[in-house]
Amino acid sequence: MAPRESDKVQREIEELLDRLDNFVPEDRLASKIRKKRRDETGPGLIERGWKRVSRISLGQAMLAGLALILISWAFRAPLGSFANPVMIAGVVVVIGAFVLSVINGDRRRTIAGGRQEKRWRGQVIDYSEPSPTSRIREWFRRRRR
Repeated sequence: MAPRESDKVQREIEELLDRLDNFVPEDRLASKIRKKRRDETGPGLIERGWKRVSRISLGQAMLAGLALILISWAFRAPLGSFANPVMIAGVVVVIGAFVLSVINGDRRRTIAGGRQEKRWRGQVIDYSEPSPTSRIREWFRRRRR
């Protein structure tokens, strides 16, 4: 390296170090988050709970109902009089999830009726086949070209 270039590099390094000495860091991330939480009021407890429940798929609801039935049957003695309501709740959940899955006809439906989107890197993935009518339309479009 030429002496001029090394002097230039040396001066830039010294400038950066001087700036670093005078640098005042911003608030830490944790304090920013705490401050933001105090300033903004987010969704309430019921809203957050409903969001979580609405994401449960019907298959997961069926499994939960079956688990309740098995738990109430296996632990009938320790649960005592509480075993019957647990068994009934499990049966209601299984039957309800089954009926909703038959009505909706889609296993990816959630309890709230929404559809779980499969995503990868922020993009929605859809592997569904086109309908017969859209296939025929596409065939005619290709023939015209």
